[in-house]
Amino acid sequence: MNSYLIHGIYESQTLATLKELGINEFSFDLRGRSPNLIPFYELQSLLTKLPVVNRIFVTFENDKKETILSFLNMLEKSRLKIVLMFRDQQNPAFYQGLNQSFYWMFNPHCDWKSILSLDLAHGVLLPLKYQEMYRSLPELWKMIEKKNLDVYLHADNFEQGLFVTPSQDMKLSIDLTSEVEKSFRLVDQEKLRQMKLWRKLNENSARQR
Repeated sequence: MNSYLIHGIYESQTLATLKELGINEFSFDLRGRSPNLIPFYELQSLLTKLPVVNRIFVTFENDKKETILSFLNMLEKSRLKIVLMFRDQQNPAFYQGLNQSFYWMFNPHCDWKSILSLDLAHGVLLPLKYQEMYRSLPELWKMIEKKNLDVYLHADNFEQGLFVTPSQDMKLSIDLTSEVEKSFRLVDQEKLRQMKLWRKLNENSARQR
């Protein structure tokens, strides 16, 4: 399931379930107001359960430069490749000033051309809620092709992701939400295992063999 990136893991049992399902790309949420915020000590613990070959994403939103760099500094000992991901609409100079490669969640209401033009922009998440708009943005696709940006279509939940088939050029990222929870911040592991999306992926993989 290399075409799937799962966001918002905050405890070890869910990480283990997703690994059993074949997922090997994860994003951990360090946004202060996120319901999926992971305590830093828990993040450090979870990183020890991942192979060194993995890259992991850490997600920020409207945080100060000093806060972001402090987190990165503390994560240096993990030996994993840590990649920044942003879900905000900062000035392009802010991202450039971090001097770190990053992925950015597309928002049509900000200066996306300047942000994606930055040398440090390595990937983009394209929310499915804007999918009708993408057809009328040839400049976006030209920029993606010119810079060879890593592209993920982004689903807000598993149900939304059912309508997307990942390809070699565009992968799928999905948020963990209350959709798979028994109660607040308590993931129903069996429900997570039974999501229809996994069956769809297995069917697609079988056709490609």
